[in-house]
Amino acid sequence: MRHKRALADLAPWVALALAAALIAVWLYGPNVLNPSSHAWLLHGDPAQHYVGSAYFLAEPWRWPPGAIHGFGQAPTSVVFVDAIPVAALAAKLMGMAAGQQYFGVWMLLCHVGAAWFGARLLRTLGVAGWPLCAGALLFVLAPALLLRVYGHEALMAHFLILAGLQLALVPWRWAPWLTLGAFSVLVHPYLALMTAVLGAGAALAALALRELAPWRLAAQALASGVLCGALAWAAGYFIGGGSQVSSGGHGFFSANLLTWVDPMDWHAFLAQHGRDATRGREWSVLMPAQAQATAGQYEGFAYLGAGVVLLVLLALVPMPMRRQGRAQPAPAIPRARWISLAGACAALALLALSARPSVGANILLDIPLSEGVASALGVFRASGRFVWPATYLLMAVVISRAVRLPAGGWLLAACVLVQAVDLSAKLSELRHRFRDGPEGAVAAVAAPVWPQALKRCPRLELVATGELGSHWIAPALAAGMAGAQVVPAPVARPSPDAARQRRAQVDALLAGTGWRNDTVYVVWPELAGAIQALPAGARRLAVEGYDLVLPGPCQPA
Repeated sequence: MRHKRALADLAPWVALALAAALIAVWLYGPNVLNPSSHAWLLHGDPAQHYVGSAYFLAEPWRWPPGAIHGFGQAPTSVVFVDAIPVAALAAKLMGMAAGQQYFGVWMLLCHVGAAWFGARLLRTLGVAGWPLCAGALLFVLAPALLLRVYGHEALMAHFLILAGLQLALVPWRWAPWLTLGAFSVLVHPYLALMTAVLGAGAALAALALRELAPWRLAAQALASGVLCGALAWAAGYFIGGGSQVSSGGHGFFSANLLTWVDPMDWHAFLAQHGRDATRGREWSVLMPAQAQATAGQYEGFAYLGAGVVLLVLLALVPMPMRRQGRAQPAPAIPRARWISLAGACAALALLALSARPSVGANILLDIPLSEGVASALGVFRASGRFVWPATYLLMAVVISRAVRLPAGGWLLAACVLVQAVDLSAKLSELRHRFRDGPEGAVAAVAAPVWPQALKRCPRLELVATGELGSHWIAPALAAGMAGAQVVPAPVARPSPDAARQRRAQVDALLAGTGWRNDTVYVVWPELAGAIQALPAGARRLAVEGYDLVLPGPCQPA
């Protein structure tokens, strides 16, 4: 009897997870789940993530385990190629072949996680029954999450934030927080910092409520720091790889004070970043886009959607009009938990606004920063992302309050319908994008000269003086599949010193010196006529649109 009851209690959760998975498949198509399907990744940032993972899977295990030695001139790691360390390490442990991809499965799991942990958060706030499932779907299709499908697969793990919000509202338990922190470190440093701040707020509430002695908290914090530090080392956070910890951009990649009601002018965004706007669709068909202060404020994009904005208005209905109805009575969550959680989310939101807070196109003030402070803030330069915890907390609160109105469940269902209509154009775009192929995707090379030459000379050099664009993707993938090194390679935080050194090396090649006999060269189109001399015995070939220089030892027999 107890077993049957447990299955009955679990059934709605399984159904919710299945619904989220089906939504993801409906959005992206089943092809993304095929490990051998990678054409949809060969563009922009996803190419860096996928090609970097191919190098990682092709190489033997090293220390630390997340290290990659062939992707670039110096060692790097799965962290700096944004290959999702936890997924990359799991794939390598399971023996996934180089060139296979796990990003599609990860994207699906992120939607399932958003449904699961979003529902747990709503249940903690007293939502029950079918309104719980309806509310969870709003997290599955949150615009802040969907924006990341354009090339930030690791940052789709918003379920980690939802899990942190839920844990912050229940009595303190160290094991779940430790698990959440450790997992976040193995996903992305931005998400790790968000969950750490939420956990710190929850720990302060536990101290205030006498659930935790100070000495025990200190011991747990120390143990958490040691474990998370060890995992960060294992993933490759501390590998140089030509990367620097801090970078410019704080204040440019910020959140706008109107972000929750601003669907962002997507066509203008694409035009600002030099992309084709003809295939893009707007995030809202019901609400107008607002002006933004910088072109980088897409990082702080947290549009709620017209349905959730309507829920915010419903949540403002005076309390006397409310009734519990069928909603589960909200647990008596102590005020200390609410204060600490609100404080943690507010602190992150202030960081998201940056030292140059803005409303629309207007910058309210520009706070001068010392060099040291600017460098510290530059570690997390895309600060706009830190608005996500406050966004999801707001969504959860307004959902839980709205369902307590008369016919609140039906009002919630109506708002979900409004949300679907509001996002319909963007959802349609995403469906076509993943089925027809994203803009700028390149084709993998297939000519036999690539593996033959790279087998003889296991080093590929890209002869370019500026940005690599998309011209690097197919040759670098061919090198990775052949077990060869590629130089240079895009990483998350490129080093200015490495860039200057690289420019000097290219200048030497163009002058006719510095050619190596163990290297296959790909010359960028704009430099085709700038090479003054080739080494003796070298051949220059045009292969699949690429200008190759093959020194004598690299030429196939």
